[in-house]
Amino acid sequence: MESTSLPAAPAGNEYYEVRAIPGKGYGCFALKPIARGTRILVEDPLLIVPIADYMLCDIEKAFEELTPEQKKLYFTLHSGHGQDPKQWPSHIHESVQPKERQRIEEQHAARIGKEPTLISVFQINCMEMNAGAAIFPYAARFNHACNPNACFSWNEKIGKETIHIIKDVATDEEITLSYCDMLHDKALRSYDCKHYGFVCDCPACGKDEDESTFAYQSAERRYRLQELERATRFLRGVNLSEGAKQDDFVQKLLEMAALHTFEGDYTARLAAVFLDIALVCEHRGDFKMAEVAGVRALQVKKDCQGTDFPNYTKYADSLHRIKTKLAMVEAQRGA
Repeated sequence: MESTSLPAAPAGNEYYEVRAIPGKGYGCFALKPIARGTRILVEDPLLIVPIADYMLCDIEKAFEELTPEQKKLYFTLHSGHGQDPKQWPSHIHESVQPKERQRIEEQHAARIGKEPTLISVFQINCMEMNAGAAIFPYAARFNHACNPNACFSWNEKIGKETIHIIKDVATDEEITLSYCDMLHDKALRSYDCKHYGFVCDCPACGKDEDESTFAYQSAERRYRLQELERATRFLRGVNLSEGAKQDDFVQKLLEMAALHTFEGDYTARLAAVFLDIALVCEHRGDFKMAEVAGVRALQVKKDCQGTDFPNYTKYADSLHRIKTKLAMVEAQRGA
């Protein structure tokens, strides 16, 4: 996301610098090779809006609590104003309730306005934080890609936003995040990006008519992932024991893990799939396979969110329990 003057990376940062990109504003580029799992940013929120369906008054309230210097920093972030009204619906359906209508009107006015506003900055720079969202000025400098090499997370345990590398990055390579759900198809991702005021040109959004292209293969993987997500979503989590009863359940989860891996999606979503594989195998008494999956789950979780992430211990404890059971079984066999 761009600013009006060349912004800087955090003081003491050794991993990246902010550079101008002709026609695109600014981006964050690696100063050296960065391995997957490296935490490259830890940042406090500048401004917090604790609700998801925010109104202008909510942003104004939070903004008034900032110092003059912080307010100035806020408006160095890219603004989503100046968009063509013809690219957006001109009518709100009569069934929409008054408060929601006001929210839509406020955001639309900011989007098509001629000058930056509190909303036009907030709506394209905010990141999810608990039940609401917040502005993290340094994190906001990273551009979007539908197949990113980094991911962001709000870490409630340390009270900070973190960014981790999820694919090895080369020197001078741009570091990117995904602003939208990586399971979405190209059309929906395009609509998501439209709200940020840009058209994505990443490899996943390239020409997909040719089967040999990354865009075509990515679209196929994401479509299949959506199918598998629908087939397994009610058999995971608290219902995992029900999924374990299905003969092909683990096979579906393994396919999901493979597709996420091929897509380069080494995020918490992949970690959760590996953990479910581990837990189902544990439930079935296949402790060796459970250990293999548990190790993968813990590694992906560590790489994308860190060992201090609130539910990291769930992964570590599960693997420890599985290893203990496996050791007992192997000891009995050797007796």
